[in-house]
Amino acid sequence: MKKNKWLGASIFLALLVAWGVLYFRSGENVIEIFPKRTFEIFPLNDSAVGGFSTSEVQMTDTLLIASVNIRLGKAFTYAGIGFNLKSVDKRPAGLLDLTKFDSVEVRVASKRMNSMRLRILTDDPVYTRSGDYATLRVLEKEVPSAPYLLMGGAKERFAVSKFSLSEFKVPEWWLSSQGLEEDDGKTYLNRASFFEVVSGGSTLRGIPDEMEIRYVRLWGSNAEQRKILYFVLGAILLGLVLFVSVSIVRGRAYAKKLDA
Repeated sequence: MKKNKWLGASIFLALLVAWGVLYFRSGENVIEIFPKRTFEIFPLNDSAVGGFSTSEVQMTDTLLIASVNIRLGKAFTYAGIGFNLKSVDKRPAGLLDLTKFDSVEVRVASKRMNSMRLRILTDDPVYTRSGDYATLRVLEKEVPSAPYLLMGGAKERFAVSKFSLSEFKVPEWWLSSQGLEEDDGKTYLNRASFFEVVSGGSTLRGIPDEMEIRYVRLWGSNAEQRKILYFVLGAILLGLVLFVSVSIVRGRAYAKKLDA
């Protein structure tokens, strides 16, 4: 009798420990865009929209450097670094669902510009033409950029920015290009194609500049998985209550049998 009680208690204890480990690990959905390098990385410029800016990218295990030169073009000018969210481990993949995430963290630096623009490009079911990069819906967020080299060149310093994905907004130039007078409020984050870091404020046209990226991460609470875990916990606790109840009943019956 006692052996069965200890065995049952050990099983429920092991289940609760296993549940706690799974719950802890399920706390966040995380995508580390860099330096993990899951996605294809490429130099990005404004040639797709008729511009003449240039970008050359150098990459190490912990640092991305884009040498950019912003030149006049027909439309909004930019250059920087792009991450192909449709390419995972150098293999083609589908559109990435960013609705599972709610926050972004980046660590960036630059030589001259005082800010950079983060961009998410999504496949708009109305305005995007198949295979046409220039027709993807653009969502932007401007972030500060620290000087990447301190006096004397002895120490690096990066600006760290953390913010919500809800802060990404459709820029006016994209709305105008589609004939929209105001923001329609749509993002289609469930259809993300590219994540980009491009030139921002105080960029001097025609003068070479450098952008550096140390870290890019997306994360969010894993609500669906935690709902399932709460259901599992309820089942474990219910089983524990039934086990204790049955053990008590059997214990009393056994005691009466001995008394008789």
